[in-house]
Amino acid sequence: MNHLLQAALRKRLPLRKVTNALRLVNGRGDGLPGLVLEQYDRHFAAQVFDAAWLGRAEMLTDLIKSNFKPEYFILKDRSHSSAAVPDAIRTQVLIDDAGPGTIVEEYGLKFAVDLDDGLNTGLFLDMRANRHRIGKMAKAKRVLNCFAYTCSFGVHAAANGARAVVNVDISKKTLERGLENYKLNGLSPPGTEFIRADAAAYLKRAAKKQNRFDLIIVDPPSFARGGGGVFQIKKDLPRVLADAVLALEPGGAVFIATNFNGLDHAALERMVKHAAAGRGIKNMERAGQDLDFPGTNTFKESYLAAITARIL
Repeated sequence: MNHLLQAALRKRLPLRKVTNALRLVNGRGDGLPGLVLEQYDRHFAAQVFDAAWLGRAEMLTDLIKSNFKPEYFILKDRSHSSAAVPDAIRTQVLIDDAGPGTIVEEYGLKFAVDLDDGLNTGLFLDMRANRHRIGKMAKAKRVLNCFAYTCSFGVHAAANGARAVVNVDISKKTLERGLENYKLNGLSPPGTEFIRADAAAYLKRAAKKQNRFDLIIVDPPSFARGGGGVFQIKKDLPRVLADAVLALEPGGAVFIATNFNGLDHAALERMVKHAAAGRGIKNMERAGQDLDFPGTNTFKESYLAAITARIL
């Protein structure tokens, strides 16, 4: 087993040129089903989906200590998750020399993370390559970042010279963390906004008022409560995309992504074609997870389908 863990670490070496936040073990994709292990600079988090890994906590701690200089390591037991309680977790802090919060970097940009804030740390590692690519597309563009979470797409867009960026999310807490990420990078460009609102409702209003954008990012949760209702991606994404197209300048681009394994690339492409009916599509490009997610889309802990479409 140790040779599989060491092989997984070696696979990620190329990524260390661009980031110090990466997934070190991606479960079955690394031949280690039931284990996800992530690094955030000198902070580490393991998610365990198979209770057998609970008895190997000491081995994982030794692995981290022998290869890095860890300041924090938390183990999150998700082996009790079920369809009724999908996010059930129990946590155990195995190293605590600095507390759960730290600052990480990707492509020269800084992001604050908190490894003990539920399941999510504040930065989704599987979207790294997409953030970089979409950021490059944002130069001189007016960008709408829907379901913005901690505004990592917005940071990449602003850092790459976007003309304006509007970050929209229902959560006040995550938008405040997004503002912190902007400040970490010295970003205060004109036209930047942080709007607390239901992103789907904001898009509908933007479409009605002909409030147009050159680039729209749609990266919603699979399921969420807020704004007086419930968002379910399979049911609600088609209408969200239709409004996104209406709010898009001719020749603009929309980026759509989902971790819901009930929607694949082909399904997203069909949704885009339906939403863009009457306007036409110049091209569509598929994308997924970065190279630290081997085995992507073959098991539920590692799934991402994403499409970038340019609409005429």
